[in-house]
Amino acid sequence: MLDLKIVEEEMCPIGLAGHLLIDKWIPIIIRDIALFDRRGFNEILKNNREGISSASLASRMQYMVQLGLLRVENADDHAQKKNYFLTEAGIAFVPILFHLASWTAEFRNPAPDIVELTSPFYSAQGDLQEKLVDRLRQIHVTKTIEPTPLWWLADNL
Repeated sequence: MLDLKIVEEEMCPIGLAGHLLIDKWIPIIIRDIALFDRRGFNEILKNNREGISSASLASRMQYMVQLGLLRVENADDHAQKKNYFLTEAGIAFVPILFHLASWTAEFRNPAPDIVELTSPFYSAQGDLQEKLVDRLRQIHVTKTIEPTPLWWLADNL
């Protein structure tokens, strides 16, 4: 097995991003945690549109913790339940997801209902993406607010 530090030091930034992050499930998991406030394994497993398997979800979440995109904590309400939170690196990935969504909305045909929900964030007019990132930091890092469902759609974010 290759030493990841050596691999990182030899690759260009685009190649390294592809090596580390280009995976069908990583953007979906970040989307579900960031935008739909699905913090538990079963919440993500049962509620995503794409039908991730339990084994794929488990391996990706473990990998994302190793990459520093997610942090796992024991849940307050159940001794065996774990909750996943975005780290600063995971939060910084959310605007990239909106850029990817913008590209697919322009050149492909994704689900119109989701395009409608996410399109205000594509161009980041004003400081909407910055407000979103700040709110994600309050939810996942400082834990100073508890989000309501679809909180990111609020006009005043």
